[in-house]
Amino acid sequence: MAVLIITIVGGLLWLYSSLDSLVHAAIEQYGPEITQVSVQVSRVKLAPADGKGSIQGLRLGNPRGFSTESSLKAGEISLRVEPASLTSDLIVIKEIVIQSPEVTYESGSAGTNLETSQKNIENYVARFSNGKQAQDAPKKKLLIENLYIREGRVNVNTALTAGKTLSSPIPNLHLRDIGKKTNGATAGEVAKQVWDALVRNT
Repeated sequence: MAVLIITIVGGLLWLYSSLDSLVHAAIEQYGPEITQVSVQVSRVKLAPADGKGSIQGLRLGNPRGFSTESSLKAGEISLRVEPASLTSDLIVIKEIVIQSPEVTYESGSAGTNLETSQKNIENYVARFSNGKQAQDAPKKKLLIENLYIREGRVNVNTALTAGKTLSSPIPNLHLRDIGKKTNGATAGEVAKQVWDALVRNT
């Protein structure tokens, strides 16, 4: 019994100390599967006991056929989670704030980079709808009570800008109760709702 207790406590301590790196790895693994573009983050910092965390240096690449270096960059994303939900199948996120994201809108012969990524996300969600899921896909679902995108900017690069990049602010966004009607949403479903709203505002 003593050995068992020590093993369990040791495992929990390892999981707690490794949580940042596990989430970091999950973002960079599942992000590209959902969006079909490269997804990188520079740092993940979580405090599970307080229900707080941050993701720094998020960068989404562009689909093939587009020349700009990224479609989205965000310096910091902060979040508040219901701590008790972290061990359940439904993780309740009280608030996510994406502060000062920089979006690049580029048009090409096949449409725009944002619309192409939007279609990629829609295809991913459609593949795993009706209960069909990849065996290695994350099984937990999310309920996001409030998601804010604040003080964003869009850089526009199209044929109409004659090779120059024009910049404009993006209206602030506030999305509520993502996943509430369906008792939770998968990562792909969350990405679709957020990306659809971002593309409309952009």
